[in-house]
Amino acid sequence: MMRKIATALGSPALAAKFGAVSMTLQYRIMTWIVWMAFSVRARLVVEGRENLPVATGFIVASNHLSNWDPVAVGMAMLHRQMHPVGKQELFDIPVLGKIPPWLGGIPVRRGAVERETINQCRDVLKSGQPVLMLPEGTRSRTGGLIEGKPGLIFVAQLARVPIVPIAVWGTERMGWPWRRATVHVRFGPPMHIERGRGAPTREQLVERLMVRIAHMLPSKYHGIYAAAAAEAAPLPDQPAVAAEAPQPSDQS
Repeated sequence: MMRKIATALGSPALAAKFGAVSMTLQYRIMTWIVWMAFSVRARLVVEGRENLPVATGFIVASNHLSNWDPVAVGMAMLHRQMHPVGKQELFDIPVLGKIPPWLGGIPVRRGAVERETINQCRDVLKSGQPVLMLPEGTRSRTGGLIEGKPGLIFVAQLARVPIVPIAVWGTERMGWPWRRATVHVRFGPPMHIERGRGAPTREQLVERLMVRIAHMLPSKYHGIYAAAAAEAAPLPDQPAVAAEAPQPSDQS
């Protein structure tokens, strides 16, 4: 297992294909540890890595079902160091609060717009690395999509980077080793954010983003965007998913 992960992290083929950037040693070590904890609880299925930009930083925007969501997305992006934006409380936990900074995490206080957080996101994006943001801001208690917040649109406009929509499902079924799940991570085509006079409002743009995410999810996860997703046709290279999410699997 260790050899497999080490090979994936340092693969020249992945670097050439996906534009990998250098990762710190502590990030690699923490990734190995987190991967082992994740793989005991889930089998990961990844689609659409070819949609990740190569020559620029970008925001990855995911729906939020579980605390395992950022881990699943990070595991799906082993070739790049990702910087997840997470609630400040995770950084304040004694001892364990050291882990998010080692993984490149950026703290944010719920309900607050902090200049420091915005500047950190901008600097990371300008350096060519991706930032993970969860537009819903909190986990969905029902499993269906809830209202997206426009904060990540502002960050994308400020840094002039695209947003890659991500659909994640199966993480809500993850438990202890005897309850192993199949987790899906699907990357969609980049969404280039308009700005300036005549551009859609941030609220309109975040709704477009959430509808894109809905199109990539099984219909049971569409939540409040079910009607909008049914009316809007998916992009030609963004396949819609109508089937129910698969049941947990013990196979690897």
